[in-house]
Amino acid sequence: MDIKKLQKNFITNRLPLILALVIFVIVRLVLAENRLSWQLWTATGMQIAIAAALLSLTQIFLVIRQRTLLPAFLYLLFVGTNPNYFDDWLGSLMALTILLCFYSLFMIYQQSKSQLSAFNISILLTLGSFLWTPVLYFLPLFWIGMYLFKSLNLRSFFASWMGFALVYFLIFTWSIVKNDPTIFIAALPTFDTQWNLDFELFSLCEWVITAYLTFLFILAGGKIFMSGISEKVRTITILSYLYFFAIVVFFFFLLQTTTNYGWQLITYIPITLLIAHYFTLSIRKWKSWLFVFTILVFIAALIDYYISLLSVFQQNIDVDLIKNWFQN
Repeated sequence: MDIKKLQKNFITNRLPLILALVIFVIVRLVLAENRLSWQLWTATGMQIAIAAALLSLTQIFLVIRQRTLLPAFLYLLFVGTNPNYFDDWLGSLMALTILLCFYSLFMIYQQSKSQLSAFNISILLTLGSFLWTPVLYFLPLFWIGMYLFKSLNLRSFFASWMGFALVYFLIFTWSIVKNDPTIFIAALPTFDTQWNLDFELFSLCEWVITAYLTFLFILAGGKIFMSGISEKVRTITILSYLYFFAIVVFFFFLLQTTTNYGWQLITYIPITLLIAHYFTLSIRKWKSWLFVFTILVFIAALIDYYISLLSVFQQNIDVDLIKNWFQN
């Protein structure tokens, strides 16, 4: 088997991506507890949209200098093999919101007239905060991105605040029209989520996957920062920012355990792009084997969950049989 050719097929051939998409849907049909729930198919639709948007983002802004389908494939692999994400429509919506903000951010690289993009980012995050307040934490991260892209100035900084203020001004106006100040008060953001590090909240399999992704993340960082001289300055700036962004969000994921899956789904966006960059431009044989091993690791994680599900199902059947036997 030509392992390099196999990896290249995943990078350039559409067939593996199509098969991944089909399997992505079939797995949910087989393993989902409620196959007809709107949460399941809403989350599935948004996650597929994110995978497609990652491809578009990569091509429009040349995040990866070579044509590749890996961003979409890897995102479907990462998200599709963890049943905790199957019906997480809220986390998927927040991840899609952050991805749209990346579009606005990358458009203003080295542009002084960045007010509109800053305003759009603020609007998106503010609207998202009505469903998930922690998304407002990303506003300073996008300011940092604008600074790194040399597009942050007083006008863009003021525009980002205007987006936030406009939304709440409209709500305040509506509360006056309705003569009900509680409408505005209830809409104000509250940061009351508990922050703590709870290692017992996640299964051993989840920690193994997290550790493995961290390993790939470090390898990707080594390629970017040590051998990135062949990349354009714009590409290196974007990749470096994505690396910083992923680290910050990962710490949020560790500390805010009550909303952990939302943080994970957001973290997968920059991580997917970084790992896709690493495997797309890797030509050594051992890296091709590492790519195949990566696929097998996530498939094994899905099989582990399936076996656990069968075990629980079997135990429930045994308990029911014993109860019926005693009753009879």
